[in-house]
Amino acid sequence: MAVNKRAYWVWLQHALGAGSSKQNRILTNYHNLEHFYAAGRESWLLEGYFTQNELGKLSAYSVSDAAALIEYTEKIGQKVLTPDCEDYPEPLRQIHNPPCALYVKGTLPDFSSIPAIAIVGTRKATATGITAARSFAFELAKLGAVIVSGGALGIDTAAHKGALQAGGKTVCVLGCGIDYNYLMSNASLRESVSLSGAVLSEYPPHTQPVNSNFPIRNRIISGLALGTLVIEAAGKSGSLITAQCALEQGRDVFAVPSGIYSPVSQGVNNLIKSGAKPVSNAGEILEEYLYRFPDKINLNDIGANVILPDPANPEPEVTRPNTVKLPENLSADAASLYAALTEEPCHISDLEKQTGIPTPRLLTAVTELELSDCIRSYSGRRYSLPG
Repeated sequence: MAVNKRAYWVWLQHALGAGSSKQNRILTNYHNLEHFYAAGRESWLLEGYFTQNELGKLSAYSVSDAAALIEYTEKIGQKVLTPDCEDYPEPLRQIHNPPCALYVKGTLPDFSSIPAIAIVGTRKATATGITAARSFAFELAKLGAVIVSGGALGIDTAAHKGALQAGGKTVCVLGCGIDYNYLMSNASLRESVSLSGAVLSEYPPHTQPVNSNFPIRNRIISGLALGTLVIEAAGKSGSLITAQCALEQGRDVFAVPSGIYSPVSQGVNNLIKSGAKPVSNAGEILEEYLYRFPDKINLNDIGANVILPDPANPEPEVTRPNTVKLPENLSADAASLYAALTEEPCHISDLEKQTGIPTPRLLTAVTELELSDCIRSYSGRRYSLPG
């Protein structure tokens, strides 16, 4: 009897644990997971990058065990998605360590065709923070965005509720099994989320919510979204881990400025000082993605003073000005960025590919060039030579 291909992924995730990136090396060295499974312990040992614990789990847990877990999971109303599945979230395929398996209750949106924004923040939120999270989520959802968050108390809960109140879609990413009795005060909220969107987890049924799960989980929250909005975060906060994941994944980071004397202000204000975009309404977030979703985002609804490029009336050609003189003390990153610029606006992600410079450093270089009038900025983080 043929084994469901998803079982190989579930088997591998059981052995490697959540958050591993070793599946990338496996798929580089083997045609597929079936070949890797058939190779056996001696071949796995020769690879040289598995721990003794991982080797033990690879041997002790079988694909048949994984297939039985899939069958059980589906009996209790959850779906199991693996990278072989068409409805596996496309944005997660792009991150360094995509989950080998996702357990889903509800229906995931098509993240390729709908803008998704993650909203995260402290569990010990102030009344102001709760209001901000709910308002941002409501506005973003009304404008067609999917809201992604972690289902925790405080900012997460407010974000999910705001999206639901707008009649929008929201996705809750847990750090435990979906069926585990975690935060039972939010059980009805998670049920509502699953009806309008989805609750998902990298962890199989009955997995307890141990502390180490949540930082690993955070890369999925940021990975599903185009950008992460942080609302209230202390100097040391799990929300900052999510923001760091977003930067490492080439995603955007936004922050709601907070009073300097608030106990939940330091983390947010530090993000802004490090280059996160400060925002006060949903339009200031979605204007970054107008070029990608012109049919999904309504400028009139946003009320943002942003002009989209009109294909029928393209912007006039801009030639490289002879009057621009680069500063002598320009950094290497800024010089490389300037050399990559053309007369046509280019998105930051494309500039990253051209220069090989990570996005956080490129944004610093952008600021450096802006101070010298050596770059022209457009909505949606697009840049060209100055006019």
